Amino acid sequence: MVKFFITLRKRSKLIVNYFVIMVVVFLVGCIVVFPNESVKAAYDGLNIWFTVVLPALLPFFIGAELLVGLGVVKFIGTLLEPVMRPLFNVPGEGSFVFAISVTSGYPVGVKISSKLRSDRLVSRVEAQRLVAFCSTSGPLFLIGAVSIGMFQSSEIGILLAIAHYTAAIIVGLLFSFYKSSSIKNRFVRNGSNDQLIKKAFRQLNANRRKSPSFGVLLGNAVRESINTMLMVGGFIILFSVVINILNIIGFIDFVSQGLYLLFKPLSLDLSIIRALLTGIFEITIGCKLAAEALGVDFVDKIAIAAFIVGWSGFSIHAQAISILGSTDINPYIYIFSKLLHGIFSYALVYFIYPIATIFFRFTTPTFSPYTDLSISAKLLSNLKLSIEIFIGILIVLLIFSMTVGIFMWLNSLRRSKKY
Repeated sequence: MVKFFITLRKRSKLIVNYFVIMVVVFLVGCIVVFPNESVKAAYDGLNIWFTVVLPALLPFFIGAELLVGLGVVKFIGTLLEPVMRPLFNVPGEGSFVFAISVTSGYPVGVKISSKLRSDRLVSRVEAQRLVAFCSTSGPLFLIGAVSIGMFQSSEIGILLAIAHYTAAIIVGLLFSFYKSSSIKNRFVRNGSNDQLIKKAFRQLNANRRKSPSFGVLLGNAVRESINTMLMVGGFIILFSVVINILNIIGFIDFVSQGLYLLFKPLSLDLSIIRALLTGIFEITIGCKLAAEALGVDFVDKIAIAAFIVGWSGFSIHAQAISILGSTDINPYIYIFSKLLHGIFSYALVYFIYPIATIFFRFTTPTFSPYTDLSISAKLLSNLKLSIEIFIGILIVLLIFSMTVGIFMWLNSLRRSKKY
């Protein structure tokens, strides 16, 4: 019996390998058969990467690498440990990862979590918890691209953002129980509250003495960030071509028709099924199809878009798995967490929408000046905004962490006087 299962496992791996080879050969063949369409899809993907993704994410990548190397992240983490540990069962450094992920978008949270794990600043279990809820879309995509660009309503961006980030927090709270019985991951408090700020500054000074010169750190940060951005760009271009080929050969329509017949008793519209199926592969096109779906209730469109953004698509998953490949973080658990993120986002839209209609009127804006910008203007605009957001979130985190430290110090003084 044991030999049977061993043989079955070997054969299953062999079948998977041959299946992957067949899929790659088929896609390459389709690129040869449809060269013009493939080149156009590749150009569209390259244009999105160069004008939107590159300027939006590069400052975050370089800045995060520098802050980790300089010990600033450890400094913030030490001060915010009493906040992050009870809630999410992760070190205080998780506050930096979550804040950067929320403000920048995919896949920055995964990149920083992997960096912390590679530098042994977090354990494997803690890193697994971090990537579960610190992998989110950014406000530039939610409000700029999806809300205004696709749904033609800025108010929808607020609804999507609340559902998306609330769902991420729920996932984080659930994953706080992931292997929570492990003794190695229990939080042990060292010292009293009044020692927290001193400990943070001591660790900052110790880390600075151990780290190389700033010039070396900057060079390493730029090199690592550029390599990561090239990888992200490659995946964007690849999946842009793949999705285009799947549409040309009718794969998306064929599977959508099959799912439509299967779920016909649920009265699901074919256009929504097609949008959902496309969104499983690629987030941007899926959201666009959801916004353009005909004969579908408005709230259903928003809910499907929320699921797609939370799930993020195999294109983002491929980028994340490529980054996680250098660590011992389990990519399958990460994908499961993104499925939960999508489901919670979907459900929260139906819960929040009736309340949102009281405060907001979902109107269409008369114009969107961003769409009229040239390629160079878009690049510079996104780069400027990205740098401003990064500096702003860093200042807010530093102020918040220092406030927490001072509050705990004052609380410690009050208790000492009382007793």
